[in-house]
Amino acid sequence: MGVLIIAEKPSVASDLARVLGAAEQHDTHWSSNGLDITWAVGHLLEMEMPEAYDERLKNWHGSSEHLPIIPDEFRIKPKSRTKRQLAAIKRLANKKGVTEFVNACDAAREGELIFRRLMEHLQCTAPCSRMWMRSMTDDAIRDAWENRSSSSDFDALSDAAHARAEADWLIGMNGSRVATLHLPRMKRRKDEAGLSLGRVQTPTLAIVVDKELEVLSHVPSPYWRVEAEFTAGEAKWTARWKRENHRDDPDRPGWKADRIIDQSERDRVVKALEGARGNVLVDESTRNSVEKPPMNLDLTTLQRRANSQWSWSARRTLDVAQSLYDRHKVSTYPRTDSKHLPEDMRESVETIISSLQAVEELAEHASYLLETGLQNTSSVFDSSKVSDHFAIIPTGEIPPSDMSNDESKLFDLIARTFLASFHSPAAKEIITRVANVDGEKFHAKAERYVELGFRNVLPTKSKMPDGWGNLPEP
Repeated sequence: MGVLIIAEKPSVASDLARVLGAAEQHDTHWSSNGLDITWAVGHLLEMEMPEAYDERLKNWHGSSEHLPIIPDEFRIKPKSRTKRQLAAIKRLANKKGVTEFVNACDAAREGELIFRRLMEHLQCTAPCSRMWMRSMTDDAIRDAWENRSSSSDFDALSDAAHARAEADWLIGMNGSRVATLHLPRMKRRKDEAGLSLGRVQTPTLAIVVDKELEVLSHVPSPYWRVEAEFTAGEAKWTARWKRENHRDDPDRPGWKADRIIDQSERDRVVKALEGARGNVLVDESTRNSVEKPPMNLDLTTLQRRANSQWSWSARRTLDVAQSLYDRHKVSTYPRTDSKHLPEDMRESVETIISSLQAVEELAEHASYLLETGLQNTSSVFDSSKVSDHFAIIPTGEIPPSDMSNDESKLFDLIARTFLASFHSPAAKEIITRVANVDGEKFHAKAERYVELGFRNVLPTKSKMPDGWGNLPEP
């Protein structure tokens, strides 16, 4: 009996070998006692070009009569730069006594496609199973190994992966040729590269182009904003004028409640201020507001938060999150679109929170939750809203001291969001002041927390202006 495990990259294969006891290291794999562990290097196989189906499709610049190109059956071929590793996997797959192939590629659509294409190309007939690893901790690897599923359980994921790849090919190959031959000013000589269109790249580029055209066609419209400083007793604040009963006008995009476009309106407001001489009526109102704890993070939300806080690009955030996942093993799989956790994780969540007591900056918050109990569990745990992967959360592994500054910052954000999701809501007062100066109204707003709740662990910038103070009693 022999088992061949195929991981997506060498580093994952190394972790699998260490945990599963495949101690013999070779150039292309690890092995021990009937267990071989090897790796792909991303996709080892790619889809054939049109000329592989019909040689006449190679020279196409003169006419589009050959379009559309729709193969009866799509074919794949080895990538030239990774033929050596593909040959190594083939040797292992053809070893006598192999009774099971195990897919340990990334637990996502592309990981499924990498493995399925290999099985198809190598014409493997032994049963296939799937290790679905949600994180790269030792416990997660052992659990995925001991509870691996039949590969057929993931046929729908495989179908989705193949459909995506084939749609990309159909749109890319046909669309690129049509665009090269027929778009104005885009015709190419036979020795020039064609224009590239793609299922994703073209609409994405269109968004960028539309925004650029919007910027280029924008005609600046000058306007004024009027702010004034007010004092009443110990209170001192700055307020901005706003037009009463304002309505936006789609034909005048610069027409906003706090923007003055007409000189006559500006003169009227300034005149009111200059003639005020202390005759100002100030109305203050307060309303209570509850701020709910955050959901845990999916990749898009993580990227937005990192951009907002540190001006990181989406790629930078993903690269750091990937490092936290597969190098340091302190956070779960990053390429997720879920913000929830499955209901069977309730017990392990408390274990993860307990582990965060060992992180100095988080110890107090983790201990508080363990002592007072977790809140919002009905919102956090919802298996029906978990897709291939649950939210990005800590794994329970202690962050190593050699993490980079970027890695430490992103882990702290992930861990604080995770802890905050189980905290109580924050309660705050929203205070609005309207200063009436001879009929012209100037607005100011401040917020103050009366109960910090989850904001203890996930602080935010103060929205209470300096010197706001209290208005004198009427």
